[in-house]
Amino acid sequence: MQKLWVIRKQRYRETSALLTVLLDDNRLVRCLARGAGKVSEFQPLFGQLLTTKKLSNLSKIESVGPRLPLTGVELVSALYVNEITHWIIPEGAEVENLFDTYTQSVKQVSLGEIGALRQYERWLLEAAGTYPVLDRDHHGETLRQGAWYRLHKHQELVEVNREEPDALSSEDWLSLASSNYGNALTLRHAKWLHRSLIDVALDGRRLVSREMLTKSGKTQ
Repeated sequence: MQKLWVIRKQRYRETSALLTVLLDDNRLVRCLARGAGKVSEFQPLFGQLLTTKKLSNLSKIESVGPRLPLTGVELVSALYVNEITHWIIPEGAEVENLFDTYTQSVKQVSLGEIGALRQYERWLLEAAGTYPVLDRDHHGETLRQGAWYRLHKHQELVEVNREEPDALSSEDWLSLASSNYGNALTLRHAKWLHRSLIDVALDGRRLVSREMLTKSGKTQ
C-alpha cells in the first residue's frame, strides 16, 4: 500500500477511471482504477498499485483523511497545480521531494496563502531543469547595480536599455532570484515570468484551469 494523490481523473466506462496519481515514492503513474467513481482529487489516499506491461492497476483504495476544503478561486488554483504537475513532470520519473512538496503546496493553496502558487511553479520548473539563473548574467557575472536586463530565450539574462520590452532592473531580478514573494511587485513579476516559462514547458497545451479563471474574470 502506498500513499497517493490523484492528479488527473478521466472516466472509463461506467464505474472505472483512468488516473494519473502521485505516489509517495515521488513518481507520477498512469493507472486504471476499477470502481473508482468516488475517488477524487485533493483527498489523501492509500492504494495498491499493480504494474503491468500495458497499464498499471490501482486497487484497495482507501481514504486516509478528509478532502481539502477547496472552493472558488482556491479550487481552480489547486486544479492548476495538478495540471502543471501532470504536464511538466514526465510519467514514471522519480523527482526528489515531489510528493511532500506537492502535499504542502496544495494545502497552502487551500488556505489561500499568498505566493503559494509562485513557490510551487518555481519548484516545479527547477525540478524539470528549466528555471533560469536570475542572479547572474549570461557571462556568469553578478548583475550590475542600476542596470537593466531581460531574459533571452527564457534561458539567460542579457543587459539592455530600460526601454526594452520585458526589461527589469537588476534589483527586480535579484528579488525574483531570492523568491521574495512577500513583496507585491516581485509577486507580480513572478507571475509574469513563471507564466512565460510554463507556456514554453507546455508546448502549446491549454490549461483548463486558466480558462476557468479567465471566464470568471479572475487570474491566478
